[in-house]
Amino acid sequence: MFAFKVACLCLSVAVVFGENNQQNSNDRSASIFQSCISETKLSGDALKGFRSMSIPKTQAEKCMMGCLMRKVNVINKGKFSVEEATKVAQKYYGTNESMMKKAKDLIDVCAKKAQSTTEECALAGIVTTCIVEEAQKAGLTGGPGSRSKRTVSPKFRHSIV
Repeated sequence: MFAFKVACLCLSVAVVFGENNQQNSNDRSASIFQSCISETKLSGDALKGFRSMSIPKTQAEKCMMGCLMRKVNVINKGKFSVEEATKVAQKYYGTNESMMKKAKDLIDVCAKKAQSTTEECALAGIVTTCIVEEAQKAGLTGGPGSRSKRTVSPKFRHSIV
């Protein structure tokens, strides 16, 4: 139901679509993902749960999401970056004014909710949950994850991991 289905897209979309060469983009995405696995020491069931692309529930999953968001500047210095999140939205909706307005409104709502903390893991959890919930309310569609309200499409998942 939503192009950003999970915050993973905030980060992954910026990585995956931020470069012109698909191979370089996939390499960069994989590199960032592996770097965050190492940094957060996410493994076993936690990694399996994270790869399912559901909203992060555990502390380990939230920290992994926070790391990914930080690596692509969606979280910058303990704050949710409206500017970077808007760049991600433009990758999907750039010429569709109606969808961009909905996406910008969603980003603004989530930015306000994100002001409650500067701790990266908690911030990632708040942002992820907010993005999914607000996207469903706004009826945002058209990107990865339009199948289910809790997961990202396999095509998009493949481009991330």
